[in-house]
Amino acid sequence: MNQQPPEQEWLTATAVEEGVTVLFRLLPHIPLDIATADFPDRVEILWPYQSASESKQPGPQDREQMSLFEELLVNAWGETGLGHLTMLITGNLVCHWQWYVRDQEEALTILNKALEDLPTLPIQIHSQNDPDWHAYSDFMQQVRKSN
Repeated sequence: MNQQPPEQEWLTATAVEEGVTVLFRLLPHIPLDIATADFPDRVEILWPYQSASESKQPGPQDREQMSLFEELLVNAWGETGLGHLTMLITGNLVCHWQWYVRDQEEALTILNKALEDLPTLPIQIHSQNDPDWHAYSDFMQQVRKSN
């Protein structure tokens, strides 16, 4: 299944967490052309970083590395139909991606293969079965309530 997904529109938002601004890029809704059960595994990737600024946002070098990493993920998982990025949260010294994938073992195997020629990245990966996308839906419900 190597079809290019349509260009996704994102919901962007900010919030204040522990006195600093956190940036959100969120999938505004579950795409109508997919069944959540086809992407039952939620994979969360956390990238802690250091920041010299009061904003606690990543510096230019971290931002560039994170952007390249996200592009690699989109190429490996999104453009191949293996997964859907549902949110990216950046701020307060951590960047957090949430994906839903067809098969977490396959996704992590593909990711490891894509990363093998790169220096070790400071990422943590957590995965959980969530065929109804409860984590995403619950988060978006909270976002909508706060608006």
